[in-house]
Amino acid sequence: MGLRTAALLVLALVAGSVRAVNVQVAAAANLNQALPAVVAAFEEAHPGWSVGVSYAASGTLAEQIRRGAPYDVFLSASPRYVDHVAETYGVAERRIFAVGRLVVYLPRRLGLEPTGLEALLDPRIRRIVLANPEHAPYGEAAVAALEHAGLFEALEPQLVYASNVAQAAQMVLHGADAGLIARSAAMSPTMTEAGSFWTVPASMHPPLVQEAALIQDGKAARAFFDFLGSPTAQHILREHGFDTP
Repeated sequence: MGLRTAALLVLALVAGSVRAVNVQVAAAANLNQALPAVVAAFEEAHPGWSVGVSYAASGTLAEQIRRGAPYDVFLSASPRYVDHVAETYGVAERRIFAVGRLVVYLPRRLGLEPTGLEALLDPRIRRIVLANPEHAPYGEAAVAALEHAGLFEALEPQLVYASNVAQAAQMVLHGADAGLIARSAAMSPTMTEAGSFWTVPASMHPPLVQEAALIQDGKAARAFFDFLGSPTAQHILREHGFDTP
């Protein structure tokens, strides 16, 4: 094989790898444990198609899309951020595909059991991490739950804000004393080995409705959007701590 032929072959392979991602997904950070399994199931059912995913807080992703980021599907932890995209950019279709749950997570190293929000008042807890409520629905839910329980004022000096709920989970795993995080993160093998959690009643905060928006209505994007509502995807989401509609 000549050098020119070899070079052309390499270029073809590189081009093929670039084209291989058929669906670009912007996903709320709380989906980072469940979505890889959903993507794997979709790709198995659709040989030759692949899905690329970017995770961040829903508000951050909505702003990226409004500024022209080339995503095909937006998976938000709140319909409000889909509204923002629809108002500015437009969406082809939208639907609820899951409902998230908020939990109190305590590392086992503290020797405490998370039996309720009141457990956060224990003097051994000095830093409580949660997602930033300005752009993360789980942060909003956490603040609402603390206010509902009459604990926000007492605990406010101890609150530490992460950029998103996935980062909050990592912070409580690696140093913070407690976390108000997604149940989907708390149920991961690493988190269950290192601590335990208590699920906050849904009545204590606004619902964490996960809504999907189809932004670019291409064949692969439409197929992935529809797959989110399939029995296979719904089963995976339930296994990872979500409620399903």
